[in-house]
Amino acid sequence: MADALTITNLSFSYHSYQERPLEPLFSNLSLSLDEGERVLLLAPFDKGKTTLAKIISGVCPKYFPGTLSGTVHLFGTDLSTIEPWHLLTEVGYVSQNPVEQFIATTVEEEIAFPLESLGLPRAEMSRRIEASLSLWGLTHLRDANEGELSGGERKRVLLAIQEAIAPRFWLLDEPFDDLDLMWRVRLKETILAEGKTCLVLASRYLSDFVDLFDRVLLLDEQRIVELPLPEAIERFSTLSGDDRPNPLLTQRIEAHHQATLMADDLTVERRRRSTATAPPFEMHVDSFALHSGELVTLTGPNGSGKSSFSRLLCGLDEPKGGSILLNGKRQGTKELNRSVGYLFQNPDLQIFLPTVEEELAWSLRRRRERSTKEIEAQVGDAAELFGLRLADTPTTMSYPKRKALQAAVYYLLDRPFYILDELDSALTYHSALSIIASLRRRGSGILLITHDRTFAAKVGGRAYTIEDGRLTER
Repeated sequence: MADALTITNLSFSYHSYQERPLEPLFSNLSLSLDEGERVLLLAPFDKGKTTLAKIISGVCPKYFPGTLSGTVHLFGTDLSTIEPWHLLTEVGYVSQNPVEQFIATTVEEEIAFPLESLGLPRAEMSRRIEASLSLWGLTHLRDANEGELSGGERKRVLLAIQEAIAPRFWLLDEPFDDLDLMWRVRLKETILAEGKTCLVLASRYLSDFVDLFDRVLLLDEQRIVELPLPEAIERFSTLSGDDRPNPLLTQRIEAHHQATLMADDLTVERRRRSTATAPPFEMHVDSFALHSGELVTLTGPNGSGKSSFSRLLCGLDEPKGGSILLNGKRQGTKELNRSVGYLFQNPDLQIFLPTVEEELAWSLRRRRERSTKEIEAQVGDAAELFGLRLADTPTTMSYPKRKALQAAVYYLLDRPFYILDELDSALTYHSALSIIASLRRRGSGILLITHDRTFAAKVGGRAYTIEDGRLTER
C-alpha cells in the first residue's frame, strides 16, 4: 500500500514578534500514513498539534513564519517544492478555529471559491455546492456571512467545503469541537463512508472515536507513539492533566462580589442581515438567574440562540421585550457591559496587541487607577496564574493558549459575572476547569456555554437548556 503521508525528522520553531526563533515545538518528529488509513493523533494542547496540521496542509511556514527542518511528503510530493494552493485536491484541512479559514462574503461563495479555482464546469460546481449544503444542514444559510454564523455553523461550513472539493486526504484538527451531538454523529458517519485517508488531531470527545480509526497515535514528549485506544487515552489523560482532581470541588472563594443577574420575561429576536427575507429567530426566556460565586451551564443545539442570549446579558444587544436586572434593578446596555465579561467563542476577536504583556496591561492602563508598578505586579501575577509568558506573541501561540490569554485579560478586569462561550473548545478538561476556577476565585458568577455534557457535569451547578426557542432550567 502506498504512503499517503511521510514525515521524517521534522523540527519546527516559530519566529517571535522580535523576529527571533522560539523554542522548538517538536524535534525529529516522524510519522507515516498509508493511503486509505484512518488515524487518530492525540496530543495535549500547546504541544504543536495545530502547527503540525498547518505544516501538513502546506501553509506553515509559508504564511506562519518559522524555522523548519526535515521533510514532509504527501502522496510522494515534497511539500517544500510546491505552493499550498496546488494541494487543493490533495489535502483538505479543517482548522480547530474556523474563522482563520474564511475568505468569502457568504457561505455559498465560501464553498464555490475553491471549486472555481479548480476550473470545474458550472453545472458540476452547482451540483457539488447543493450536495454539500444539504449534507451539512446549511441550505438555509447559503446567503449568510461568516459573522452571522454560530461556532458550530462555521465548523460545518468548513466540512461542507471539503465535501465539495473531495480531496484525497482529510486533515481534521479538533473536528468535533463546536458541533452538537447530531453533527458529531454526522461527521463520524461521513469519515466512515468516504473511505479516504484521514488524520484526526484531537484532545476531546475521545469516547466518540471508538471503532472509527485503524490506528491511534499519541504525541508524547515530542515523540509519536502508537498505542491501543484504552492505553492511549490513559496516557493522554496523564499528559493533559485530566487525571488531576477537579479544582472546582475544593475551591475557596475570595468574596469580592455579591450580586445577582436576572432575566425576566425576555424575548430574544435574531435576524441575519444577509438573509433578511427569512423569518427571524425568536426565543423566550421566562426567567433566568445567576448569583455571585455560582456556576451555571447552558446547553443547546448549534444555532439555538445560546450566543444571542449571552449578548443580551452582557449588553452587546438589546432585547425585543422584557428586562435584565442587576440586584433587582433594570440595567441598560452600558451598565451590563461593565458588570458582565463575555469571553467570545473565538478569542482572536478580543486579542489585538503584539505581546502577552501588552495585552494584559492595556485595560489596566486605560483605567489610570493604578501605578505602573502596581500594573506590572498584577500583570505578572495573572500571567503566572494562567500559565502565560509575558514576552510571547499571541499570533504564534496555540489556540488554547490564546483562550487562556483572553481569560486572563478579563480576570484582571474583575467583573462580577462572566459568560464563557465554548471555553472548553480545544482545551483539555483540566485546563478549562482551571480557567473557570481562576475567574471564579473572587466570587464572580459564571455562565458556561458548552456542547459537551460530560464537561458540564464536571462543572456542576444549575443547568439551563435551549430547545425549540425556549430557555428552561433542567
